[in-house]
Amino acid sequence: MKVKSSIRVGIFGGSFNPPHVGHEAICEWLLANELVDEVWIVPCYIHPFGKQLAPFDDRYNMCSFAFGRLKGRVFISRVEKYLGGTSHTIRTIKHFIELYPNYSFLLVTGGDVSKQTEEWREFKKIKSLVKIITIPRGPKSPIPDVSATEIRERIRQGKGIKGYVSKEVDLYIKAHGLYRDKI
Repeated sequence: MKVKSSIRVGIFGGSFNPPHVGHEAICEWLLANELVDEVWIVPCYIHPFGKQLAPFDDRYNMCSFAFGRLKGRVFISRVEKYLGGTSHTIRTIKHFIELYPNYSFLLVTGGDVSKQTEEWREFKKIKSLVKIITIPRGPKSPIPDVSATEIRERIRQGKGIKGYVSKEVDLYIKAHGLYRDKI
């Protein structure tokens, strides 16, 4: 019997503004294909490129609902709120490596994000610290092609978002009046 030397953790960061079925499918795909043992969802606190976001606690709570059925293998982290200030991936990775030196970390990014990585702080250092798993988007992807931007626009237009987000996230958005105004 082969014994694993460390737990493989996929760090899946993002705005999660809101978390949607594509995000959920990424976690399911990573786990089903045994690329990681756990996925840590890391909502950013303050977006490094200045994106306007719903309040952190609302996005954290929605993540808890969105990924709730994957409990035990998917965990939601408040690390970027704890670290404070602008969220930078390098800082989060270094923090996790320091806290959990026996874990093996992998960074999970979407195909859309990988086009922006040269704008990231210390991206070369990130690549030296962790393996990167890029999830493609679009028609050739195993993941539903869903966009948080499209979801927010549908809400502003008064259209439904059934099928875009979990039922619990949909109810949370409605109960808290999120995304009615331009964000």
